[in-house]
Amino acid sequence: DQVNDRLRKLVDNSQNVQGFIINHAVGGGTGSGLGALILERIAVDYRKKSKIGFEIYPAPNISTCIVEPYNAMLSTHWLLDHTGVSVVLDNEAIYAICQKQLDTDRPSYAELNQVIAKVISSMTASLRFDGELNVDLGEFQTNLVPFPRLHFMTTALAPVISKKKAGHEAQTVREITDHAFQPANMLVKYADFDPVEDKYMAISINYRGKIMSKEANATVQWLKQNNKISFVEWCPTGFKIGLNAVPAALVGGDLMAPANQNVTMIGNNVAVSRVFTERINKKYDMMYGQRAFVHWYVGEGMEEGEFSEAREDLGFLEKDYLDVVTEQASDEVGGDEEF
Repeated sequence: DQVNDRLRKLVDNSQNVQGFIINHAVGGGTGSGLGALILERIAVDYRKKSKIGFEIYPAPNISTCIVEPYNAMLSTHWLLDHTGVSVVLDNEAIYAICQKQLDTDRPSYAELNQVIAKVISSMTASLRFDGELNVDLGEFQTNLVPFPRLHFMTTALAPVISKKKAGHEAQTVREITDHAFQPANMLVKYADFDPVEDKYMAISINYRGKIMSKEANATVQWLKQNNKISFVEWCPTGFKIGLNAVPAALVGGDLMAPANQNVTMIGNNVAVSRVFTERINKKYDMMYGQRAFVHWYVGEGMEEGEFSEAREDLGFLEKDYLDVVTEQASDEVGGDEEF
């Protein structure tokens, strides 16, 4: 209720509410439980506004909580209905970026958050500054989500370089765009990312700095011609470009070197289904097979049926992603959907 009151005050004080951006983890108790509850309240109170979630998913090898698979499973089940766009992040990938590219052996959470904050800031830059091609929050949803359930995004940022290396790194538009599509620079870790097999359904590229639309379009053409990326067959255009004249601001204590031009890539890639399969479903099935830890959830007022319902829903989600690639329209999409 407190959260609701604060939200209502904020909404009443603002002139034009574009939407809500929610940052939370889906593995921890508060992030998944309270996060899902707040999302549900927003969905009820502000139906028409776009809701973008930045979700920290369980990493492949680093875990901070034993019941992570349960929490992640249950909150993903909620996210399917209650967010318009979910950007999937994981700490392990961001640790790797900080260690390899920013030369920080032991990055703190604050430093990881700075990387995520840069992505969020370029998504919302068009609300704050004028640019040649602006993207508002509603447009992300319109352009990136072909089917309401498949709204889990992969994102990357470039240039991410430390201040020491900034002098001798090429910073052309083509270079930084190429960097943004490298699996190593993505803020979610894909073990065996294959640019040919792992197809995109849609991509939004947001440039910041003095970049002309001609240059941006030429770069996109170059990406397509050199097979850096592949799209599903039913999406011929695939790209949404945002241009904004103001480069990202300098932040005190930032590890990243300031750049005159930066780019953020937000893509709807089918590889994200592996995050659900390998990190959540597999581990969940092992634990739930023994009904380990389930009594704590039941004691808090949940029913065991909710677990199997959530598991079934994620099974359908995997199937939906498979169908997108094989191009057979599945019965699940449409039958199950609430539009």
